[in-house]
Amino acid sequence: MFTFYLEPLFWILGARLLIQLGIYLILFTKVLSRKTVKAPSDRLPGVSVIIAARNEAENLKNNLPLILGQDYPDFEVIVVNDQSWDESLDILKDISASNPRLRIVNIQEHVLEFEGKKLALTLAIKAAKYDTLVFTDADCNPLGDKWLQYIAGA
Repeated sequence: MFTFYLEPLFWILGARLLIQLGIYLILFTKVLSRKTVKAPSDRLPGVSVIIAARNEAENLKNNLPLILGQDYPDFEVIVVNDQSWDESLDILKDISASNPRLRIVNIQEHVLEFEGKKLALTLAIKAAKYDTLVFTDADCNPLGDKWLQYIAGA
């Protein structure tokens, strides 16, 4: 007949097991009951909105004021005028005169084999002030003044 439950080692190991289970129970209930806290709107990240445009004068005239009018604390809009031959650059200059959030990158002619939208987006990314980038097109209009908050994940 075994009488291991009378041994002191059995009671020491049993006590350690109960203490350890109690510690795990306390730690895991704290972890599981933790609530995620949403960042307040004053701590939203700065955002650079990037638009590559080529011969988009009419779309820039209609949609750019909607993007610049977003209800967001800290953002910039970078429009790359990619060799437009319409009045896109003139419209961009007119809008930027009244809105300091708008930055214009103008590509007059491509260098060697680098051309297309990829070059325009690369130049805009290099010109961006913020780490959070939002890409859109000139022919897309936001669905409201909270669009940028929604896109930035706020």
